[in-house]
Amino acid sequence: MADPIQKLKNDIALNNVVIFIGSGVSIYTANDEQKVSDWKGLLKHGLQQCYHSGWMSDEEFEDFHTKFNSSTAEVDDYLLAADQIKAYFQMENDKINNDLYKTWLRETVGNLSAKRLDLVKSIGELGCLILTTNYDSLLEDVLGKKSLRWNEYYSNGIDDSLENLKDYILHVYGHFEDIDSIIFSSHDYYRLFENGSRQSKLREIMETKTLLFIGYDVGIFDLNFYSLLKWISFVTDDKPSSMYKLVKSNKYNMFHQISDTSFLENIKEVPYGNNAEDLLEFLKNLKSFTPLIRENLLLTEKKEFVRKKYLNYLINEYAHVSIIGYSNTNMSLPLESVYVELKFDPTHPSIRAMKMLEITEEFKRKLFSPGFFNEHERQQLNRAIIEKNAFNSEMYCRDFMIDQWLNVLLSNKNIFTDNEANAIKTKVNRLKQNILEQNNFKEARQYQIQQAYNDLKHFIVLGHPGSGKTTLSKWLVINMAKQCLGKKNMLFDHIYSRKEKIPILIPIWKYVDQIKENHNENKSTLLQFIYENPTFDSTFFNNEERIELSFLMKESLVEGNVLVIFEGLDEVPIHVDRSDLIKEINTLLERGIDYDVIHNKLIYSIYEQKEIHNTRDPTIGNRFIITSRIEGNYFEDINFFYSKINY
Repeated sequence: MADPIQKLKNDIALNNVVIFIGSGVSIYTANDEQKVSDWKGLLKHGLQQCYHSGWMSDEEFEDFHTKFNSSTAEVDDYLLAADQIKAYFQMENDKINNDLYKTWLRETVGNLSAKRLDLVKSIGELGCLILTTNYDSLLEDVLGKKSLRWNEYYSNGIDDSLENLKDYILHVYGHFEDIDSIIFSSHDYYRLFENGSRQSKLREIMETKTLLFIGYDVGIFDLNFYSLLKWISFVTDDKPSSMYKLVKSNKYNMFHQISDTSFLENIKEVPYGNNAEDLLEFLKNLKSFTPLIRENLLLTEKKEFVRKKYLNYLINEYAHVSIIGYSNTNMSLPLESVYVELKFDPTHPSIRAMKMLEITEEFKRKLFSPGFFNEHERQQLNRAIIEKNAFNSEMYCRDFMIDQWLNVLLSNKNIFTDNEANAIKTKVNRLKQNILEQNNFKEARQYQIQQAYNDLKHFIVLGHPGSGKTTLSKWLVINMAKQCLGKKNMLFDHIYSRKEKIPILIPIWKYVDQIKENHNENKSTLLQFIYENPTFDSTFFNNEERIELSFLMKESLVEGNVLVIFEGLDEVPIHVDRSDLIKEINTLLERGIDYDVIHNKLIYSIYEQKEIHNTRDPTIGNRFIITSRIEGNYFEDINFFYSKINY
């Protein structure tokens, strides 16, 4: 998931991220020794307190205890438990004129102590504004910040500049020291949605900053997280900025236990690994772009001069085509006079694979949509999956499309009657049939390069010798350069499109040559070669400008704002082992980019994405186009999901 990670790094470097902290952080920081560090654990403790104090009957306590220790508890059960706990405390308060509810929170949440500090410190080092749904003071204790309750923030006229707010931990669900601020029962949750005008102070932050959620992947369902998202949707009038949730790589989402989930579709889940150590390394990695981008912000004027000079250089360098041997004198024609049609071949295996990814995603989205399964069916399917113990987070959505697997799941007579199993099977099969019918593969058709560029993020242009692949590469470069300069061009309909990328044309044989010359001593990676050689030492630039241009390219690659065209894959000498080159190309495609501060160079991220989703948001992130002859199958080992277009 290279693009979301790259966007997070950029936004953190640009001071454009707000972090929400959930109970998972408190659980880790308290070393999981104190069982009240998450909301469910606090509820269990409250139920036991009410029961042992003689306020709650055996039957009522046993009912809650059974549900909470099984997979049958639903949203209303948790809220009912919270309501009962608070009600029992308040009844006793009235009898003895003492606030037992406040005392209970202080003796539980208030007594949490930080045992492991590294996770909170790593979050603090990101330098972002921090909000939390936790009631405790663990963040303040470790980071040395002040507590700020939501009701205090709304009413006390605190300076709400971003830099000032960074001195605080803003508790959106309250803090144990202020009992009136605590959001605990169902009535308390309703208070979140009162006085919308008072919450306008947060609206600008929510609408303009990227929201990052950490510590909200501790269980199958997190009511605090669900309610938090509803509150964010309310505050922003359903227009929040980008939202990312860090989750375990082996995490899976079971069927939602809630009916209203439309706002959940706006969240992108970003896997960080399988354990706390992976999360710590991931958080450290998130700030890798910060030194590079913040240093470059200080060089804006000089950077803009070099950028414009480079783009004009590309236009002048590739704007004409020389025709040699046609007459006694060489002819030079404007390159843009060449118009090229492309033949799109949807029968190629890579196109079919990509299409199946889209179909699977659509199937998953509709399968989980509110109302597809009723509440009873969702509970049955959750139970059947758990009992079968055959749940695979990577495969199960796709497996629902396989009749044999679905039949095995529905064959559990202890859960499904024949009528219930048939009803679910009919729903799933009807959905599958509708999606497959709507996604029939079309016949090959002619279309222009503009359409290919808008539809596919990465692709290979294949053609016979002399078919014009190099000319097409130059055409793309000069038109993209014009777009970056705000000039009229043939690639985009208007010059104000936000799809422009700084173009770089790399004859791939030149990279192979430097490998051969340098052997293993000073060999550059393909990634380094891109930003070190945008002009191949053209005399159009002096040494200082070359350094500035290389720095600009590094920053642009980090920000995902580069179009790289690798020209002539087939021109790599036949005696050269192409396997290493193909591995480098695949690494460039499948991994994100990190900045090595110590050695001042870009490196490949450790986070991998084998499946390149070419048709999903093709304008996001760096883009790579390769040209090659069809003969020789030079391209066959490049990532399977990389589109091939016949020319």
